[in-house]
Amino acid sequence: MTAFTPSAASPVKVLVVDDSLLMQKLMKQIIDSAPGFKVIGVAGSAEEGWDTIQELRPDVVTLDLELPGRHGLKLLARVLKQDPLPVLIVSAFGGPGADNTIQALELGAIDFIEKPDGATNTLDMFMRNVVSGLQRAASSRRMFAARREVQPARTLLAREPVRAGARTSLIAIGASTGGVPAVQVVMRDLATLRIPVVVVQHMPPGYTAKFAARLATATGLDVREAADGDRLKPGMAVVAPGGPRHLEIEERRGEIVCQLKEGPLVSGHSPSVDVMFHSVARSFGANAIGVLLTGMGRDGADGLLAMRRAGAETLIQSGETCVVNGMPKAAFEIGAADRAVPLDQIGAAVGNLVGDRQNLRSA
Repeated sequence: MTAFTPSAASPVKVLVVDDSLLMQKLMKQIIDSAPGFKVIGVAGSAEEGWDTIQELRPDVVTLDLELPGRHGLKLLARVLKQDPLPVLIVSAFGGPGADNTIQALELGAIDFIEKPDGATNTLDMFMRNVVSGLQRAASSRRMFAARREVQPARTLLAREPVRAGARTSLIAIGASTGGVPAVQVVMRDLATLRIPVVVVQHMPPGYTAKFAARLATATGLDVREAADGDRLKPGMAVVAPGGPRHLEIEERRGEIVCQLKEGPLVSGHSPSVDVMFHSVARSFGANAIGVLLTGMGRDGADGLLAMRRAGAETLIQSGETCVVNGMPKAAFEIGAADRAVPLDQIGAAVGNLVGDRQNLRSA
């Protein structure tokens, strides 16, 4: 899937669902000013939103979760089940709002934008974030169109030869747009392996701890937001905290240790998947497995290549199962991946690699 290219001749049609007249007006101004996008309607409730979707057939929906009557999550679930199309959450941060946002991403929302608060999230920042969010949503339209069609059964790809003598000490996962449900699917399938897992999922501060808590509930693993100096043990996973620090992983006297280091954006992000993957390549070499999932841009591609060159097995999510095939495609184009695997088969593929490595070592 390629990035969205704006077109004035055929703009992306956007429906705004928000009960605030002020936000409706602001969103319309922002979207209509963005090249290649046009607001075709507004709705003030979930019920009105569903009816308007059926009437106007938008390409993308922006959705506030706090709506009168039926909650926005109800509308999101109905849309994704009955009439799939990209939905971008535009909501206020704070308290249960963050939990609702994580739940919306789990259901399949493309991404989320925090409403301006006049302090940390200014109006200018909000405007830029809305436009970039619309770009991500527009780039995902093929994926949602495919969901309306009957998907053929997939068979697991043939195994690659396993690196002789390697043992799996760590599984490293990177993801961005569409990654919240994708990470959950993969980690749920990895839970029985009891191998430490490290995750970098692009999220702002305040959300990654809640994401880790929901992963713990879904997988049964000990999942937490990484803290500097944390020691990873079997059955444990960490999620890089959102914010200005990068997560690096190193091995110290047989222990797997988390390090949080402040630094500039890398590949446009902090925390960066590239930074984490590079650290795993340096410290674990062939004794790690790298997985790069759905996301916009190319963060993680160079780091995955470093892991592969260090002897690690490296997998990318197959393009047809990505919400946005940016990061995996970039990794594929530079030869960073051993193979591409459909999302629902990545856990089994990693399990096969782990089992084959154990068999080789005991033979």
